[in-house]
Amino acid sequence: MRVSDSMMHELATRGVANNRESLFEAQRVASSGMRVEKPSDDPVAASLARGTKSRERRSDAVAKISNEAVDRLQAVDDTLGNVGDIMSRARELAVQGANDHVSANDRSAMASEIAALRAELLNLGNTKIEGEYVFSGLSVDRAPFDATGAYLGETQLKEIEVGPGLRLATQVSAADIFGASGGTNPFTALDDLEAALRANDGDAIHASIGGLSASVDQIANGRANAGGQQQALMQAAAAAERVRDEAIRRRADLVEADPVESFTDLVKAEGALREALAIAARMPPPSLAEMG
Repeated sequence: MRVSDSMMHELATRGVANNRESLFEAQRVASSGMRVEKPSDDPVAASLARGTKSRERRSDAVAKISNEAVDRLQAVDDTLGNVGDIMSRARELAVQGANDHVSANDRSAMASEIAALRAELLNLGNTKIEGEYVFSGLSVDRAPFDATGAYLGETQLKEIEVGPGLRLATQVSAADIFGASGGTNPFTALDDLEAALRANDGDAIHASIGGLSASVDQIANGRANAGGQQQALMQAAAAAERVRDEAIRRRADLVEADPVESFTDLVKAEGALREALAIAARMPPPSLAEMG
């Protein structure tokens, strides 16, 4: 088959057009730093990148809510620390008041301090964080304790999903800590001690020490559980952050251009276009016979 001047000219022209298109693409990649900006650039990479973006968003959300829950539990732990201090102080007063050498007036003064401690305990029990009662379980809009110290909250706790089928509690079990689900009610323990002190009843004062000690232990156990929950949530947040960061790196590998490679490709494309233009310039134009 004879290759005519017209065919050679067409091939040269097509070569220039193809190389010019390659140069435009190399310039786009070099200037934007993105190898894939739209699905048509690389359908497979674009699809995989969308998957990594979804994974990044899910993981980032898990990390955020887990870290927020850790902060809230830390605030709750601080509150429980104050509750523990109240009950420890009440136990100290009970031990002092049980001494037979303590006067009725001294016991009356101790009773007044116990009453003040009880009022403080009620305030702490009805603590709010960001507008929510922290010891109410799911009923975050309802105060968990009434004036008598009765528990009005729910035993079911708020949870967050940190992975497929894995949920972690973001609240402590106030029913366990304050004796609503069995154990000792600290309000009752304080009421009993105050009554015994006002009655100047040494035996009753001594008998109240057991309930106060039980309350101190319940609160300590509650703080330990809260610490375990914080640890689990921090681990969940760390795992989610690792998944998020890996998704970001994976998406970058899929759609971002390597700076060195993109610069090299640009130089090559510029050289190829110059060569194609030079070849086209040397091509003879189609003869009149071929054009006719």
